[in-house]
Amino acid sequence: MAGGGYLEIDASELNDEIKRLREVLTPQRVEQVMARIFRRTGGHVRQILKKDLPRQYYARPREIGEAVKNAKLSSGVMGVGCTIPIRAPRKNIGSGFAASGGAHGWASLRRKYRVKARIVKSGQSTLPAKMEDQGDMPPFRNLGSRLGGLTFTRKGKARLPIVRVSGIGIPQMPMNRSKQDVQRDIMTYMRNRMEHEIQWEIAHGR
Repeated sequence: MAGGGYLEIDASELNDEIKRLREVLTPQRVEQVMARIFRRTGGHVRQILKKDLPRQYYARPREIGEAVKNAKLSSGVMGVGCTIPIRAPRKNIGSGFAASGGAHGWASLRRKYRVKARIVKSGQSTLPAKMEDQGDMPPFRNLGSRLGGLTFTRKGKARLPIVRVSGIGIPQMPMNRSKQDVQRDIMTYMRNRMEHEIQWEIAHGR
């Protein structure tokens, strides 16, 4: 099942630029201009994430692009706002993220080893010795079996049931290691768009 979240675009860092708009435009016109800026920014966020997320995570631009949905504008007492839905499942350890460690057959449950995954570009991630939030049992990879090299853990001491072990999903990436890059690039784009809108409004005497 796909998980998801919303990337909120906060224009509070642009208060000085918004003040300049209010000096030359009516409140209604300011709201229209801000809606246009948010709409353009929302459409550009997909490109920003496709560039920024792979700097920190093993994530392909194509899957990032597919996860980022169309922006949604909202109005409130604080003016126009914008949210971008991001929908994608968490990436499985062993398919979505490359993994190492494991054994063949029953040895995958009996032999002691640690499963490692390539999730972040800064270095390999080692999974916990026990998956406390999924049954408090070790993760395992049964190599060469129909499980396909995916990482699983048992829900208890019995052989079954087993569940997949997943890493971070694309919806969580912009709010974690990539947050600084994403926020910086969104604000840079919004500032450029706002400056363009201000100059246009001044030139056309609106």
